Amino acid sequence: MLEKPYSLETNPDTISRVVVGSKGTMPSDARMKPPKRTELSSPEIETDLSRIQSLSREHDEENWEFRSWLKQNAPDDIDGIVQALSQKYFALIDCTQCANCCRSLQAEFKKSELHTIAETLGQSIKEFEKQFMSEGMVNPPCPMLDGKLCSIYDNRPEVCRSFPHLEKPLFTTRLMGVIDNVAICPIAFNAYEELKTKLAWPKGRRDLRRWPGPS
Repeated sequence: MLEKPYSLETNPDTISRVVVGSKGTMPSDARMKPPKRTELSSPEIETDLSRIQSLSREHDEENWEFRSWLKQNAPDDIDGIVQALSQKYFALIDCTQCANCCRSLQAEFKKSELHTIAETLGQSIKEFEKQFMSEGMVNPPCPMLDGKLCSIYDNRPEVCRSFPHLEKPLFTTRLMGVIDNVAICPIAFNAYEELKTKLAWPKGRRDLRRWPGPS
């Protein structure tokens, strides 16, 4: 469990700070129709949340160095590379066994989405805001979380559908948010770690001039 909740911000470099489910996450129970997950042979992946948080703290300086390197050395097809990694780990990691985003993060939803959620709970928007929100943000755990499942999966907010936002365009403009999510989401953690290897990052090098890339 995180020591304090993060929040979703609108800055494009921090837009990854979110809540609830995501594209491919939080498949529903029998009342819903969750997307089918492709069964693949699993590589060495980390899914233990306590270990992910510990490793993220341990790798904090390294992650920021990699961010700085990516800013100047990311290949032209970086968005496609990251999208492929996202899809790979969504297929390998069952988000219904996690729900850490739903339990840990604050979220800013659209007004129309808030009305839908409030109506689902049988509340007015004012009642919902008083009970579940502060400073315009929905507080964790998400009130629509049922165990580890999203009770409004088919109608979940937009920000939940895309979390942890690895498949959004302009990946290198959002790296601060990505680093935040690495400590929260197993998919983000594993994708970011593999990206270091895939790009043959020269770890520890301070020279950030344009690098020719892996041979």
